[in-house]
Amino acid sequence: MLTKEDLEKLHGGPIGFDTVILGAVPCPGREVVYIADNGRQSWAKQFDAVMSYSCQPRAQHGGMGSAGVGLTLPDGSIFFAIDYNGDLLGWREEIEEIAAGLSLILAQIDGDKFVVSDGRVFPLSDCVVRLPEAS
Repeated sequence: MLTKEDLEKLHGGPIGFDTVILGAVPCPGREVVYIADNGRQSWAKQFDAVMSYSCQPRAQHGGMGSAGVGLTLPDGSIFFAIDYNGDLLGWREEIEEIAAGLSLILAQIDGDKFVVSDGRVFPLSDCVVRLPEAS
C-alpha cells in the first residue's frame, strides 16, 4: 500500500487531495480500472456509452462510476478512471466485456507502474493527473 510519502516521492513533491491518482492507494472493497479515451467524443459521452452497452450483467451488487479523473501518459494517451465496489469480480468481468465490445483499451495501476492491456508500461511518476473539466 502506498503512503502519502510514497505518492509525494512518485510525484516529486508535495501532493494535495486533488492530485492523488485514483487506484494508487488501495481501498478495501473498491477497485479502479482505467479506460482509454477513444478520442471521438467527450469522456462523459464515452462513459455513457460504457454504461449503456448491453452485455450479460455479471455484478450482483454494488456499482460503478466515474468522477472524470484521468491520466495523460508520457506517449500522449489519455485514460479515465472508473471505480467500482461491491461484487468486484462481477464488475471486473462486466467492464472487460464492455471494453472488448467497444474496442477500448484497459489499464490499471500496479504498484508504481501504469500497466496498459496492450503491453505498454509507464512509471506512474511520468503520468499527469487530469482533473474533471469545469462545466
